[in-house]
Amino acid sequence: MLSEPPRDLPRLLSSAERLMTRRLAAALEAEHCSVEEWRVLALLSDGRGHTMSDIASYALMPAPSLTKLVDRMVSAALVYRRKDPGDGRRVLVYLSARGRTRHRAVSVPVQRVQEQMLDELPGVQELADGLARLEFLLERGPEQVRAER
Repeated sequence: MLSEPPRDLPRLLSSAERLMTRRLAAALEAEHCSVEEWRVLALLSDGRGHTMSDIASYALMPAPSLTKLVDRMVSAALVYRRKDPGDGRRVLVYLSARGRTRHRAVSVPVQRVQEQMLDELPGVQELADGLARLEFLLERGPEQVRAER
């Protein structure tokens, strides 16, 4: 175990993310599914409608690229759009029955990749917990973190 954090933590995080995404993309290739499409399916699988901005944030995509992806997914009958019942100005995106079937199918290779990582890297759950905490702290910004100290 390292006694001090690596000096170039941002680079290490970026490199690990790229390598993991490549591994995930290779597993999804057989299903003709992109990592971005998987992320959209995964978020919408909760059964709730989500705004495009929520989906873009979760899928780590710029809004214009997400719009094109969601348009393709609508054309493939994987998702559909509806007005938000609470705010008619907003549109929510939902997973269709066909989308749920696709989500189940592509979940298999994704789960396999994640299980491989769990098997290959002792302490990966602690790492995931630490990364979730890091994400939480980074989202809050330095002013909020300092105020809590």
